[in-house]
Amino acid sequence: MSTHWFHDHMLDFTAQNVYKGNAAMMNYYSALDRGNESVNDGVNLRFPSGSALPWGNRDYDVNLLFADKAWDANGQLWFNPFNTDGFIGDQVMVNWQWKPTLDVRARSYRFRMLNGSVSRYYKWALVREIKGTSGEFQGPKGSGVSYARVPFHMIANDGNIMEHSVPFDGTMDLDADGDKQNHNAILPTHGIAERFDIIVNFAKNGIKPGDKIFFVNLLAHDNGKGPKEPIPLADVLSEKYLAVIKQSSKGPQWDKGDPAVGKVLQLNVKAYTGQDLSMDPSLYEPAKPGKAEGLVMIPLKIHRDNVADQALLAKARHRSFIFGRSDGTDEAPWTVKTDGGFGYHMDPRRLNAATQLKSGPTDAGTNGFGTLEVWNIKLGGKGWSHPVHVHFEEGIILSRGGKAPPEWEKWARKDVYRIGSENDGLDSVEMAINFREFAGTYMEHCHNTQHEDNSMLLRWDIEKPGQFQLMPTPLPSWDGVRYVNSAALPTFRTGDGSGPQVTVKK
Repeated sequence: MSTHWFHDHMLDFTAQNVYKGNAAMMNYYSALDRGNESVNDGVNLRFPSGSALPWGNRDYDVNLLFADKAWDANGQLWFNPFNTDGFIGDQVMVNWQWKPTLDVRARSYRFRMLNGSVSRYYKWALVREIKGTSGEFQGPKGSGVSYARVPFHMIANDGNIMEHSVPFDGTMDLDADGDKQNHNAILPTHGIAERFDIIVNFAKNGIKPGDKIFFVNLLAHDNGKGPKEPIPLADVLSEKYLAVIKQSSKGPQWDKGDPAVGKVLQLNVKAYTGQDLSMDPSLYEPAKPGKAEGLVMIPLKIHRDNVADQALLAKARHRSFIFGRSDGTDEAPWTVKTDGGFGYHMDPRRLNAATQLKSGPTDAGTNGFGTLEVWNIKLGGKGWSHPVHVHFEEGIILSRGGKAPPEWEKWARKDVYRIGSENDGLDSVEMAINFREFAGTYMEHCHNTQHEDNSMLLRWDIEKPGQFQLMPTPLPSWDGVRYVNSAALPTFRTGDGSGPQVTVKK
């Protein structure tokens, strides 16, 4: 029960095919997340959705796919496949539309936010426009408007619903940096392929019918290597930071900033006469000063601060992956080092890592806890950012840059692990990953799809209990699929031999 997307994975052409629109979002529902907010059976979490259908109502459950694009002088979609650092467009689309508007009713909504870009990262703020100058942030000089923050709760991060809902309302220091306001109505960096599910109540915080609400991007890029630090919200709303077209000898060019920074989506608040039956996310918040821990949505299997779980993690097999350019070539610049070995570009016949299940599949599904491992995903070199996607299984982040993870990751299950030079990226992510069933061959890769298309990916397998032989490699062609023998790295079953560096809560 979570927010997913699917897209083309054609070898060496993933970036441009996804860029052209060969991608879509999909939602999974279950008894816990029925997509029907009226079902009050003690199991359904009653997220904002609606109630006309038995399940999967979309009235108040909205998918938002953000992706940047560029057009040439003739108005044709433009892309540069030879920029292996990463491709950046200059305009942000929402669900394939440019600066769209959406009417919302004065009640709670669930927004499922996906970064579907090739190389661009985002940082989203949610603000309300106010006539006059009474708002916290002033609009452009002479505009006669100002802005106020619109708080919200995060309820899901990547592959699943979180244990606790995280308030982005200024009541918690979410990343323990001493500043409660830097995430007041402002999400963390939104890496490529990451999904953030948030709940916004358009009947609270001074919002009334007739108001305009905006999603505002604060994150600028100079190139596709990775984002710069965020632009202050006040500078964006006042247009102190504003990209403009400049005529040059090379033709018109953007000057004084990144044109993707600014308002991207407008929400128009309309009156609501119905009854909002959805849950109150504040009841599920983690413990914070002056308030006990709230209710649990879906409990995590592993808690980094739990002594018993720390003992399990200490016994788990440890693996490390360094994403960088070491040992790369001009034709295949991007590589991954596994467990201290050489940097390799992609070869589907090479098996980098394999874990063996504790038990085989059963008719009733997963049997027991499964196999627990600790994976450390590291950044190789400086000045780059990589959103690393691990197929099939979700992980629980234990540490980021050797420090405790922020609240939005502490309670989450994830399948994209962002490492990078940005302040909230840091150089490593250590996570616990639990393998249950479905032996087979899977991928791990950078989801900057220009990096992926230029060999920044690897193969890993889940083996059956006691398996000795390697699974063969399927090689597709226009005439069908043939199978060839696989070869494995020396450490593919043992890992790097070191135990997890789990950060213990002080």
